[in-house]
Amino acid sequence: MTQTDPACGNGPRMSRRSLLAALPAAAAAGPAAATLAEDPILPVFRDWLDARRTWLALAELPGNGDWDDPRSIAAAERWDTAEARMLELGATTPEGIAALATLAWDYIRPGTFDPEEFALAARAPECRAVMAIWQACTGQVGYPLPIPQRPAPPPQEAPAQP
Repeated sequence: MTQTDPACGNGPRMSRRSLLAALPAAAAAGPAAATLAEDPILPVFRDWLDARRTWLALAELPGNGDWDDPRSIAAAERWDTAEARMLELGATTPEGIAALATLAWDYIRPGTFDPEEFALAARAPECRAVMAIWQACTGQVGYPLPIPQRPAPPPQEAPAQP
């Protein structure tokens, strides 16, 4: 074989020198290229967040005290389906792990509306463990989900003018 033979691994297209020069760049691009792909759990997580947000908003509608409004039922089904799918998929990146930590936080977060009571209850070991995972994966401080707000009372109708 000659230097110009395409079957030769040491031809002008790929010499040992060019192979050795390319290896560090390929190694450096490997992990970076892998992180370019979005974790498969993230679109499901975004749907979970949207369904959760929708259901919580609909739960405050007047007359929807039993959450039997068809929109509430549909949002609850989306919420449950996304949750089950997240648990099936698992995570492949720190962002995916943060998504699962947010789901875990939704299970165990303190159930109070008072910010001081919430912060005190969030010191429990199970809360601190989930927060530590979420914070390590996101680089953020605080809680994976906002502190719940007390629902606003329904608007009072003004008395009829005589």
